[in-house]
Amino acid sequence: MSFRKTVKSLIREVKQQNYMNLINESGFTRVRQMMMGMAPAIDTLGIMTAENPGGVQADDKENKKLNKQFAGDLASMAYGFIPIEGSYGGPENSFIIPNMTREDIVKLGKKYGQEAVIWGSKVTEEVGEPYFTFEYIEGDNTIQTRDVSLGGATAQDKEDFYSSKKGRKFYIPFFDDAYEGAKPADGGRKISYTSDELPDSDEVNEIVKKINLHTKDSLRESRTPKSRWHHRGMAKAYFDKLGEVLLGND
Repeated sequence: MSFRKTVKSLIREVKQQNYMNLINESGFTRVRQMMMGMAPAIDTLGIMTAENPGGVQADDKENKKLNKQFAGDLASMAYGFIPIEGSYGGPENSFIIPNMTREDIVKLGKKYGQEAVIWGSKVTEEVGEPYFTFEYIEGDNTIQTRDVSLGGATAQDKEDFYSSKKGRKFYIPFFDDAYEGAKPADGGRKISYTSDELPDSDEVNEIVKKINLHTKDSLRESRTPKSRWHHRGMAKAYFDKLGEVLLGND
């Protein structure tokens, strides 16, 4: 074996060992440390599954095949990854990928037909502890951000829409007003969709179009429960955005 091939072989072995060490060390506590910004060497996180592309339920065999292919892609890109479980209207197997770029998770999300992926980046301020800001990404667009992830009693009480590691639950509260971190978009005013109350602008028409499309998809029984949850949340996010636009026009 040539010197060059020997070096390549050693690099592959070291990478594989690093993957196994990361997986073996990454129990619930380690996962939570990373998500809370307490792991010094972890500056970004990707969270994604390859299951059920297009929001349509695939059988177990196909989902296992897709996740195996996804894991292979991650390994070929020199990313370590941590398998996690969860329930999103049904069992789901996903991966947390430390130090992943936003560009890469968006690209892989599109490759595997995912309606959304999650990406987080560490925020370090002069005062206080570092924390992660998580983005809920549809396509290339960040729909919502959250500066918190939950893993205590609130998470353990959830019966659905959570992730878990070794039986212990955690989740990021996307589409939950209690964790919006901002004033209500409508200032307490009810927003109506009647034509005489909506300004006739390209921006408003585009938002209303997206609300209607996501609402329709949220009602399609052919979609997985997670997909319908995704579209309900997207419709709500665009509804809030419409409220901001209407207030700005007052």
